[in-house]
Amino acid sequence: MTALDPGAFESAPRTSHRLQLPRDTAPEAVLTMVRNVIPEAEAEEDGSIHLGEDAYLLPDTGPRGAGRWDLDVPQVREDPPTPGLDDSHGYSRAFPEGLPFGPERSALDLAWSLGRRLHGAVVTDSGVRLEPHPFHVRDLTVISSHALAPESFAQLIAPLEPEAELDRVPEDAPRAGYSLSIPLPGEDLISVRVGLSSRPVALRAVSWLEDAVDYEIVHLPLDEAEGEVERPDEETTARWGAAYGRIGLIAGAIQEAVGGYIVDLEGFLVDPQDLIQ
Repeated sequence: MTALDPGAFESAPRTSHRLQLPRDTAPEAVLTMVRNVIPEAEAEEDGSIHLGEDAYLLPDTGPRGAGRWDLDVPQVREDPPTPGLDDSHGYSRAFPEGLPFGPERSALDLAWSLGRRLHGAVVTDSGVRLEPHPFHVRDLTVISSHALAPESFAQLIAPLEPEAELDRVPEDAPRAGYSLSIPLPGEDLISVRVGLSSRPVALRAVSWLEDAVDYEIVHLPLDEAEGEVERPDEETTARWGAAYGRIGLIAGAIQEAVGGYIVDLEGFLVDPQDLIQ
């Protein structure tokens, strides 16, 4: 979430968006996910979660409220969206009079991401339902203290992806700073990039993070613009799902070989068991 002056929006009116998760989603699971990206998030005695920047997730305590949360935030809006511009989150559709900004945008982005990871949806204060596609974010990263040399890494990936090829690697390449490409149908690619750690917030307490290496596994569709599509068609959905399945297998194999943790593109930890199909 973007850090802003805590007092900048004190006079803003408040609004509420609804986060709808499966009824069996435990509140503890929501708090854990939130703390992956906002470690300072606090759970209050009434079950609400303080997100910072005067934003709160309030559990619905009604008889039919299981899995439902109200996102209580200052209402801050900027200019209307550009007509005809693709929008992966659906905000242009939900907020035609002015897009959320500042703490409202940060908190709404978090709610959208929780909906994506936990198979839920967001209903905005305008009554528009946003249903994040579970494969909209496909990239995964393995963060490990153990760095494989390029040839050893290629040998690890070869049984899973026989067509994988190391990109040009200088003779004096270190055990980081190289990449490997995997062709997919339709001219898409998976790129696996090995480099210095991005140090995700979720792992900031890990003692060896300072010297860690990232194995970043990225889906590169032929049409880069499809990343901004809110509602993918059947063909796109199939390609996204197939790419994520292969990325998951690669991430699981790397993690099993070198240890460490798996995070997705938005900084949430991923259980390796969830990648087994």
